[in-house]
Amino acid sequence: MDGLNAYMSYNPASAADRKFKTWASNFLDRVPSVQVICKERKPRYAPQCQSCHQPITVCPHCSAAMAGTVEKGVDVAIATDMIRLAWEESYDYAVLVSSDADYVPAVEFLNSKGRRIIHVGFPPKGMSLAKTCWASLDLAPYLKSLER
Repeated sequence: MDGLNAYMSYNPASAADRKFKTWASNFLDRVPSVQVICKERKPRYAPQCQSCHQPITVCPHCSAAMAGTVEKGVDVAIATDMIRLAWEESYDYAVLVSSDADYVPAVEFLNSKGRRIIHVGFPPKGMSLAKTCWASLDLAPYLKSLER
C-alpha cells in the first residue's frame, strides 16, 4: 500500500495560512492515497521577566510585539504515526522532511526495528537528523525546478 501523510500547521489569524489550509484541505487531501493532518497553531505565551515574573509583551530593544503563535502537536503526531504505522507494518521506508532534531530518538528506535527513514532537508540544517536516518536527500539543488 502506498500513501502520503502530510502534516502541517496554520495560524488562523493569517490570511496566507488560511489560504494554505484551504488548499491542503480542498485539493491535497482529495488526491488519492494522501491524507492531510492539519493542526491549528496556538498563541505563544510572552516571555516573563526573571525577577518580577511579569510578561514581556514588547521587545525592549526594537519595540516588536513578543506575542505570536507556536506549532502545537504536529511533531508529536508525526513521531507517533511513524511508530504506530511501523507497529502496524504499514511501511518499510518513510520519508521525513524536517530539520528538527527532536525526531532523532524516534528515528533511532525505528532504525532498531528495521524501518528505514529517509531524511529530506536543506543542509546544514538538520544534520543530526540526517546522520541518524538511513539515507538523506538535500533539496537545495532542486529548488529552482520546484518553483511554479
